[in-house]
Amino acid sequence: MKKKLSTLWFKYLTSSYLIYNTCWEDPKIDRFLLEIDNSSNLLMITSAGENAFDYLLDNPKSIDCVDINPYQNYLIDLKYSLFKSSNHKYLTDLFLTGKSHRYQEIYESIKPDLRDDSKAFWDSRIAWFSPQNGFYKHGLTGRFAKFLNTIIDLKKVRAIQHIISESSEEKRTLLFNEHIEPILWKVLSQRFWKSDWILGFAGIPSTQSGSMTNLNEYMKNTIRNIFVEQGVKTNYFWRLYLEGSYSNECKPSYLKKEKFDVIAARTTKLNYTNQSVTSFLNSSQKKYSHFILLDHQDWLIGNGTDELEKEWIAILKRAKPKAKILFRSVHKDLDFLPKFVKDRVSALPIDQNYLLKNDRVATYPSTFLLEVNV
Repeated sequence: MKKKLSTLWFKYLTSSYLIYNTCWEDPKIDRFLLEIDNSSNLLMITSAGENAFDYLLDNPKSIDCVDINPYQNYLIDLKYSLFKSSNHKYLTDLFLTGKSHRYQEIYESIKPDLRDDSKAFWDSRIAWFSPQNGFYKHGLTGRFAKFLNTIIDLKKVRAIQHIISESSEEKRTLLFNEHIEPILWKVLSQRFWKSDWILGFAGIPSTQSGSMTNLNEYMKNTIRNIFVEQGVKTNYFWRLYLEGSYSNECKPSYLKKEKFDVIAARTTKLNYTNQSVTSFLNSSQKKYSHFILLDHQDWLIGNGTDELEKEWIAILKRAKPKAKILFRSVHKDLDFLPKFVKDRVSALPIDQNYLLKNDRVATYPSTFLLEVNV
């Protein structure tokens, strides 16, 4: 009964709200692994959209974004329209801090370029970007960040802020060992990472969290790696949720002025639609060289349907020879894949030390890169 209720709760959240207000996969890792070039045709899940703009920096032939959640496509449509405006300041005014005194003025200037459905959505929600509000407080992940920061404040472990600017790993280790870890995990290990009701706000289904034998221990090691060993001075993923905004010194590539004109000139290569991966591919005649599936496989595993098989049939049907397929997972191996998939693809090796040192998100135990056999 508990599992059924948590599943219903997750389905309600993810079908009724914007889930991600920012992407939670590191595009720098993706671009390194995928080797995108001007002959590449990408099929990807939209999420919050900014990673698609990052991939445009590699000048692919096309990027098709699909997402079953319409709100994610409303978000990429808003960003797309800001690039069409040819005004970098409009983009940063809204998405650097998520707050702008000019939010209504900016919105009215780009509103004619929005699709009708996203226009209807933003007409009633553009005040999310007001100074009194703040976009990054919204979406399910924005609420998740509130939970996280509430625990940090209640346990008085804001010493984590001092680690952000600390360049010495030795000093970060000392701060973490003495002032953060003992207090932080006393509460988090007991409640936070064990609650499907809270993890649902982070877009983590029970089929995903329940597949890890010790989620608390994994997150404990992940946070140590991110904040102590890697350091978070340039980690815009974690800093956004700790500080509530990006900064000029720490922000995604799509917000950087020197990248704006290049991305804006290539937005015609980008398309987005509200469909499942399976339905989109089944209605298309296009062949793809790259598939970027985020952690979507974990959403399909163990849900009691044959959707996983249907999706892979569609992927393999529309894949070019040697197409690359990238996804993250809580699973440590590929045993969950249907046999016909394992017969058609090969797993490409990934340097785990590279991921450990460079993946600025690092919330997934596994990153898989598959290649379709000729």
